[in-house]
Amino acid sequence: MNEMPTFQEDYIKLLEILIKVAEANKDTALEEDDRLLEVEGLCKKFIGHAASALYLFGGTTLPNVKVTDRGTSFFDSGSINVLGRAALESFLVFHYVFVEPRADDEKDFRYYLWLHASYIDRENFPSRSEEGEKQLNDEKKIIDALKEKINNNSFFKQLDKEKKESLLRKMEKGKDAWRLQWQNGQWAPKSWKNIGVSAGLSEILAKHFYSYLCTYAHSGCQSAQQVGNAETAETQKDLCVATMKLIMIAMANMNKAYCQMFVKSKDVIQKDEDAQKLIDQWVYIGTFLQNEF
Repeated sequence: MNEMPTFQEDYIKLLEILIKVAEANKDTALEEDDRLLEVEGLCKKFIGHAASALYLFGGTTLPNVKVTDRGTSFFDSGSINVLGRAALESFLVFHYVFVEPRADDEKDFRYYLWLHASYIDRENFPSRSEEGEKQLNDEKKIIDALKEKINNNSFFKQLDKEKKESLLRKMEKGKDAWRLQWQNGQWAPKSWKNIGVSAGLSEILAKHFYSYLCTYAHSGCQSAQQVGNAETAETQKDLCVATMKLIMIAMANMNKAYCQMFVKSKDVIQKDEDAQKLIDQWVYIGTFLQNEF
């Protein structure tokens, strides 16, 4: 039996802590809107990516695919890297929408923009059924209600007329409209790199390593070459050890962010000194890592 890598033990502990932290708020009452459901959904999405990456890191066996008598076994480094990017983005959205804004009106503003962009994107999906048409019509009412909330939001009202009108036009395009920032006289999406740095990640993680993971998600030539050239189990694992550690950094930050939002979650961590130390350790690594990862 292969010895478990040292970092994998910490990975499992961080995942267990995050599940406990999320479960602590299971019966929390909803507020006026459903944002707690979206908070929970993002956290579940993150946990799913992190858990799946851990499962794949143990290797994959397909017993019913008979390339050999025992089936087919392989190491799926490509999927782990794609999951690493998805997990990181889940944390960055969580941070940007729910954690970073200090004032309540800006939190509301970012949340409404995030929801609005999602519904606008869905409007562009073709509907092939009567039920689908009905859902799109119902969602148009939600879009109108969100526009009204944005127009009445005090953070939005502080913008000058040009910025307001320009933002409303950008909102109609959906997609990245939830992370817009004013720069060089126009609204433009805030980069994932800048969101990562503002979330406390070092630039080498937020920019360079994130870009590397994007080559896997977009099937860049580099990713195909790396997977194709990694012939041994050891070299295949080497392609995603750094990604597993990035997920750990994101998990530690997700734990910390969740505890900032919820008292019940904070109580879970305060009762576990070892958990606090582990979270702080990996948050620190993610903040100050400057060498090649």
